[in-house]
Amino acid sequence: MRRLKGLLCCALVIMLIFSLSGCGVKVSTKSPESVTKSIVNAYQKGDTEAAKKCLGQDPDKKCADEITQEIKYNMKQFKAYGASEVNFTKCESLGNFNGYDLVYAIYNLVKKDKDDKKSEALEIPSMSMYFVKEKDKKYHVVPAKDVTDEMSKISSEEFAKFMKTEEYKTYEKDYKKFIRKNPNFEEDLKKEMEK
Repeated sequence: MRRLKGLLCCALVIMLIFSLSGCGVKVSTKSPESVTKSIVNAYQKGDTEAAKKCLGQDPDKKCADEITQEIKYNMKQFKAYGASEVNFTKCESLGNFNGYDLVYAIYNLVKKDKDDKKSEALEIPSMSMYFVKEKDKKYHVVPAKDVTDEMSKISSEEFAKFMKTEEYKTYEKDYKKFIRKNPNFEEDLKKEMEK
C-alpha cells in the first residue's frame, strides 16, 4: 500500500512538472527579429523573467530600477489591451547602425470575449520598434535607459523613412479601420492605463 502511494505521489509530481513546463514565454536570442518577438510576447504574457532575458538581464537577479520600471510600464500597457495572444504579421530589421539593429514588429493583439464563444475576436493592429545589440552570439533588446541621443536621432530618421513603406502604410490603414469600428478604444485604453 505504501509503495502504491509512493508511485501515485511520484506520478503526480511528474505530471505537475510537465504541466508547468509549458508556462511562460520561450525566449529566443538567435536573431534581432526573434528577440524582438520574444520581448513583445513577454510583455503581452506578463512574464517578467522572459522580459529580463530579452533585455540581457539575469532573470534571477534584481536589475536597475529604470529597467524594472520599463518592464512594469510595458506590461501594464499590454495588460490594458486585454489581449490573449499576439499574431505577428511582419518583423524585420531596418538596418545596422553603429553595431545596433533597429527592428520593428507589426502584429495584431487578439482579444477574445471569454463569455461569448460565438463572438468574433477583436484584432488590435499594433507596432513596436527596438534597438537590438549582439553580445556573445546572442541578441538582446537595448533597455530604454541605454538608448543614446545619437540612437534616438537614428531611430527618428529611420522611422520617417519607414513610414513611406508599404508595410507601414498597411499597418496605418488597418489601425485607422480598427479605430473607425471601435471609436472608444483609445479613450478606454487611456483609462485602463491610468488605473
